[in-house]
Amino acid sequence: MAQKNLISGVFLHLKPGKETFQERNRKWWFAFIIILIATAILLAGLVFLASISRSSIGLQVVGFTFVFALIILIASATRREMIQTQRLTIKRSNIFLILVFIVLAAIMAAVGIITVSEPVLNASLPEALRGTNLAVSLAVGGGVLSLIILLLYEGYPILSERGSPGYIALSGLLIVFAIVYMTAISWWIIPYDPTRLDVGPYGAAPSIQFPLGTTTLGQDLMSRVIAGGGIMLQVALLSVVVCFSIGVPVGLAASYRGGLADRLVSLVMDSIFAFPGLVLAIAIAAMLGPGVVNMALAIAVVYIPSYFRVVRSQVLTVKELPYVEAAIVMGARNRDIIFRYILPNILPSAVVVMSINFADAVLTAAGLTFVGLGLPVDVPDWGWDLTFGSQVYVAGKWWSITFPGLMIVILALGFTLAGEGLNEVLTPKLKE
Repeated sequence: MAQKNLISGVFLHLKPGKETFQERNRKWWFAFIIILIATAILLAGLVFLASISRSSIGLQVVGFTFVFALIILIASATRREMIQTQRLTIKRSNIFLILVFIVLAAIMAAVGIITVSEPVLNASLPEALRGTNLAVSLAVGGGVLSLIILLLYEGYPILSERGSPGYIALSGLLIVFAIVYMTAISWWIIPYDPTRLDVGPYGAAPSIQFPLGTTTLGQDLMSRVIAGGGIMLQVALLSVVVCFSIGVPVGLAASYRGGLADRLVSLVMDSIFAFPGLVLAIAIAAMLGPGVVNMALAIAVVYIPSYFRVVRSQVLTVKELPYVEAAIVMGARNRDIIFRYILPNILPSAVVVMSINFADAVLTAAGLTFVGLGLPVDVPDWGWDLTFGSQVYVAGKWWSITFPGLMIVILALGFTLAGEGLNEVLTPKLKE
């Protein structure tokens, strides 16, 4: 296959079936236009929020992240052109794009540090923002917005070739990245301090001044909804990393070795899996106490068996295949067999489980906070808003629980769509 006709993904190599935009069908264009409109509406909303934000640099923060993403888009287009003209190989072009990304993130971080260190600007910021890390917000926000742009520019042509599974995966990834971007720059674009009391009437209905209403403590609900995803995303990310780091190696080693070790580890994992997930997470969180790390560990213990089961079933199948047996006959070491022949073939399944597990972690984290085992009450969190909103929902204050709950559902839906779509994209035999 000619190099210029090759489009590379993370775990797949696809040759596009259509070469020009004129040959795209109506379904392709319809989905593309819908995605562009949704993205434009989201970005326009963020710009509007930045213009009325309580910080004096909301528009600048959004502007810097846009510049970050625009430069990445130009670098990606340059990379594609160099591949087509065979001036760079795919591997070197990927290294080029990664280096541009790292340099831009470092520049954004430096801009944030210099901006906050300016005495006049620092004095003009609200007190709650003076301890907020602008460097991290710019670097992470610009990086995530760049991923959204790359997903539309590089990923859409690849995923659209896989039909409905590709569109589902793309939709889920866009939802997740959009919420992560909103959360990354949230403290610089929200109109009110989400921790401050009495910014408005108690339990006021949605209005022009407070579009999503206020809480029973007089807090602006829109500010809390925008900023409330930070803790939940941190807990979900940390718990999934712990699950993946433990479940995959343990499943790989135990199932390849077999015998007594495999039976003992399987017995432990099945024992954990026998408990209801939320009940076990509540019990562990109650013992560990509040905190992001403790919540993540409580959730990780619940979902490690899921990784172990998937990896074990894959390894038991792969290690009996002819190419693995041939490697054993040729005298390959166990380490080489595991990392060179088995791991690359089971990794796509583990990644799919990880993406779906994000949705489970988000829902479990919300459940822990709802029962009072999350972070302190003054921390903006969707789970706490559900807890307090449920107490006044019966009084007709529907907004107090609707909008935080909707954000949890949207985030969990995004992870679920991404996981299910990637599962079919990376496993074409499911279509059969």
